[in-house]
Amino acid sequence: MKSTIDMIREISFELSEAYRGKIAYNGGAVISTAYALSVIERTPTVSTDSLKAFIETSNISSDVSEVLSRNLNGLWETVLSFIGKFDADVLKELVLYDNSFFEMSTPVSLVNLASSILEIKEQDKVLDICSGSATFPIYALQGTKVSEYTGVEINFNSNDIAVLRGSLLGDNYTFVINNALTYHYTASYDKIFSNYPFGLRGNDLDECRRKLQDYFVFDSSCISRCSSDWLFNAIIIRNLKETGKAVAIMTNGAAFNKPDMYMRQYFAENGYIEAVINLPMALFDQTSIATTMVVFSHNNSSIRLVNAENIFSKESRRLNTLSEDNIRFILDCLNNGGDNTIDISLADMRDHDYNLMASHYLEKPVVENGVCFGDIIKNIARGSQVKPELLESIKSIIPTRYRFISLANVSNGSVDIEEGQQYITELPKTLEKFVIPDNSIVLSKMASPTFRTAVVNSDSNHSIVATGNLYIIEIDESKADPYYIQAFFDSIAGEAALSYASGGSVVKTISVEAVKSIMIPLPSLDEQKVIAQKYQAALDEYAVLKLKMKKVLERKRTLLDREG
Repeated sequence: MKSTIDMIREISFELSEAYRGKIAYNGGAVISTAYALSVIERTPTVSTDSLKAFIETSNISSDVSEVLSRNLNGLWETVLSFIGKFDADVLKELVLYDNSFFEMSTPVSLVNLASSILEIKEQDKVLDICSGSATFPIYALQGTKVSEYTGVEINFNSNDIAVLRGSLLGDNYTFVINNALTYHYTASYDKIFSNYPFGLRGNDLDECRRKLQDYFVFDSSCISRCSSDWLFNAIIIRNLKETGKAVAIMTNGAAFNKPDMYMRQYFAENGYIEAVINLPMALFDQTSIATTMVVFSHNNSSIRLVNAENIFSKESRRLNTLSEDNIRFILDCLNNGGDNTIDISLADMRDHDYNLMASHYLEKPVVENGVCFGDIIKNIARGSQVKPELLESIKSIIPTRYRFISLANVSNGSVDIEEGQQYITELPKTLEKFVIPDNSIVLSKMASPTFRTAVVNSDSNHSIVATGNLYIIEIDESKADPYYIQAFFDSIAGEAALSYASGGSVVKTISVEAVKSIMIPLPSLDEQKVIAQKYQAALDEYAVLKLKMKKVLERKRTLLDREG
C-alpha cells in the first residue's frame, strides 16, 4: 500500500507533467490545481462550468480567489480532466506539504526546533518575516489556533502558495506580498519567526538602514557597513512586544565578523539577545553553509551560547538534519546548560568583539604564566599588497640584494625559496617599509588549513620584502627570543592559540588586534634560549632531510634516462 508521501509525489509529478511547456512556472499551477480539485471533491454543489463559476460558488476568500485566478487562468480544462482521479484528503496534503517547487524553504527540523523554543500559545499574535511558502506555520502550528498570524514575503510565487496553505490552517492567517525590509508593520507581536535570505545586496537596504537608524538612533557609519542579517534582526526587535520572544536564522559570519560588531554590541548591551545556537553545516538543501539560530527577547543581562555544530543526523550523503533526539539535546542545553553551553556576560563579550560563536569561548586555550603577545612586540605590520605587474616588472633571474616572499614560501616553520627565485632588481620606495627586520616573525593572515609562521633571517647586505597576506612581527628581544616564540606557534598549543584568536568559519583569518591579544607562555630568557636552540636544530635537520628528499625525487624522475 502506498504511503501518503508517495501518493503526493506521484500526483504532483502527474500535474506538473500536464503543465509542462504550457506555462513558465509549474509550481503555482500544481498547488492551485490540487487546491481546486480538493474543493470540488468535497463540495458537490460547486460549479465547474468555468474557473469564474467555480470561484463564485466555492465559498473561498478573496485572497484565495485571486491566487486561483492568477495561477489557473487558461488552464481550467486541464483542471477538469483530473476530477475524480485523486482522493480529496491527499490533495489537501499535497497543498500543505509539497515543497518540491521551492528553493531554500526552511528545513522542517529547524522549524521544529524554533517552534519548541517559541512555545506559541493560542492567544499569541505571530509574525513570520520572509514567510516564503508558509513552511513554518504548516509544521509548527497545525492544531494551535493562534490569535493572529501574519506573514510577509516578497516572492510572488511563494506567497501565492502561502495564501492557499493559510486558508487551510484557519481564518486568522494573513500573508502579505511585500518587501519585509521596508514593509510598514502596524502591530507588535508576541512571537516572531524569521528565516530571511542570506547576504542580501541592493538599494532597498539603504532605505531600510535610514529607517532603522532613525528608529534606534544607530551610528550611521556602523549601520552602513552591517550585513542584511542584522537589518532583519533589527526589524524583529522593532516589532517584538516587551514580553515577546523571537527566533531568527542567520549566517555564521554575522555572529563574529568585524562589519557586524557594532550591531552585535548594540543588541547585546540593550539586552535583546537571549541565546544563540550555532548549528551544523548542510541543513539547507540549496547551500551547505553553517548557520546560527538567534533567540531574541528583552531585558537579558547575559547570553547563553550553545555549540550544536556537531549535533546532527545524516539525511543523505550531502544533507544533514536534526533528529528528534538532536532537538531534545539542543533544547536541554538551552534550558539547563552543559558541556556544549556557556553563559557569557556583557563584560566577557566586550573583550571579544561581541563574538556570538560558542566555540570561541568553549575552546579557549589555557596558558600558564602567560603574557599578552602585544607586550613583547616592538612592531607589527602587514606585508605589501603590491600589484603583480609591479613585481613582474622588477623581477630578476640574476641574484641581487633584494628578494620577496609571499604566503606560499612559508611552510613548516621555515621560509622556503628556491635557489635563483624571487629576486628583484631594485627596492622601490613603496616597498621599503615592508622590508623584514632580521629575526622577525612572519605570520599568515589566513589559515590554510592552519596559520603559517617562520623566523626570517637577513643581514645588512640583503633585504627581504614581505608581500601578500603576511604580517611582519618584530619581537622585543630583551623580553623574548624569536625562535622560542616560533617554537610556541609551531606547537599544538600555539596552533590552538592562533585558531582561538581568529575569526571565520570557512576560511579563518586573524586581525592585528587579535594577534596582539594572544597569550604566550613566557619563561625566563635563559629558558627560552634553550628551547630556541633545540628548535633551530630541528629546523636544520628538517632542511637537510628536505634536501635529501629533493635529490631522491630527482633520481627517481631521471632513472630511465640514466639506465637507458
